[in-house]
Formats: sequence, C-alpha cells, structure tokens
Amino acid sequence: MARGIQCPQCGASTPLPDDLRVPTFQCAFCQTSLPTAKFAGAAAVSADALVGFIGTLAEDPRAAMANIHEAPRFDGGSRELRAMTCMRCSAPVQVPLDLQVREFACEGCGVTQAIDDYIPHEERFRLDMERQVAGNEALRRIQADGVPCGRCGGQNAVPDDGSVQFTCSFCQAVILLSDHADASAVARQRMKHGSRAVRAELQRQHEAQVDRSRRIAAAIVVVVVLAILVANVVTR
Repeated sequence: MARGIQCPQCGASTPLPDDLRVPTFQCAFCQTSLPTAKFAGAAAVSADALVGFIGTLAEDPRAAMANIHEAPRFDGGSRELRAMTCMRCSAPVQVPLDLQVREFACEGCGVTQAIDDYIPHEERFRLDMERQVAGNEALRRIQADGVPCGRCGGQNAVPDDGSVQFTCSFCQAVILLSDHADASAVARQRMKHGSRAVRAELQRQHEAQVDRSRRIAAAIVVVVVLAILVANVVTR
C-alpha cells in the first residue's frame, strides 16, 4: 500500500502544502524542494486554481470576466451541446457548452458565430462549475468506510474538510486521499470546500462593512447630538 508522500531524498513521510497552487514545497525533514503537482495530483492543483479564480471573480468581477474563457478546471471541458436555432438562417444548430470554445459554425449557412451571442459566458461558467463538483460517490464511500494507513494498517476516518491529506491517528504517517480515491473525486471535494470558504469570507467582509457603516452612522448621530447640546449651552 502507498504511504502518502514519501520524500525521495530522505524517505520521510511529509505533508503537502495547504495551498496547492504553489509550484514546489519543502520536505518537513530534509528541506528538499518537491514539485507540488507530482505529489498532490494535477487535478487537485487545478481545483485550488479554480477556487482562486472564484475569489478573484468575487473581489474584482470585471478583471475576472475578462479572462473567464481561460478559467482553470480540473475535469476537462464539457462535451455537452445545446440545441438552438441559428440566428442567421434559422437552421437547427448544436451550440457547445465548453467555456473555452468561443465560436461554432452553422452547418446550414456555414457562418462562424460567437457562442456568447447564444449562451452568455456567465451561464456557461456556472454550468461548468456545477458539472465539475457534481457527483462524488467515490469520496462519499471512503468517508463512510474509512481508509487504512499504508504504514501501520490502522483504519482511519476520512475528514470532510476539503483536505487532500490527513495524519494517521495511530502512527502519524501522512495519508493521501488520492491513494484511495480517484484524483478528480479529491479535486471535487476540494473545490466544494474551497467555494464555501470563499463564500464565507465574502459574507464576513459584507457583515464587517455593514457593521462599519452602522458604527459610522452612530458616530455621526452622536456628533450631531453633541453639536446640538453645545449650541444650546452656548446660546443660554
């Protein structure tokens, strides 16, 4: 059985970095530089990149929308087509939902047209997100059954927190979820929790902004009341 991330230099079991977008990380024991994608899996790295893009989309929508056709993804492109009617000749057309495909040609009139004229890129991005996080039976199964440690054989519960790794509760070895589930299943889980974290952070920022506005409004009221009181005292 696999033993999590084993440093090729010193043989120690070492953890992955929390942010998988970093290209390399250091072994916790010998400080050897290790390539993140090789050990975490390209799918999980892409999931973190997509979560980062969602954060940018929330913080700076205009900048993110300008690059939405190049949004990161870990599960390949969508192969779905939507049946529509050509705007030029009224012939039936099959419009690709793949976000990175920008144009299609009508078989009736032969005119190449922009997909965004038929399906806005915002809608295709939403559909692509839903597709990439949908269905995760493989991970739900190991979360229900637990997984054995590759070092000591102890059966461990699998945390539902978006982690790609966790520590064996018996021998403290690093256990990789990708040793027990398909890489895309791990990426879906990471994507789901990352999206929740972004949403929670945005909600926190919104509440903080509302709280600041309330405090400012209260301070203005206090200043106005004090000004009125001072004016009354002065005029007496």
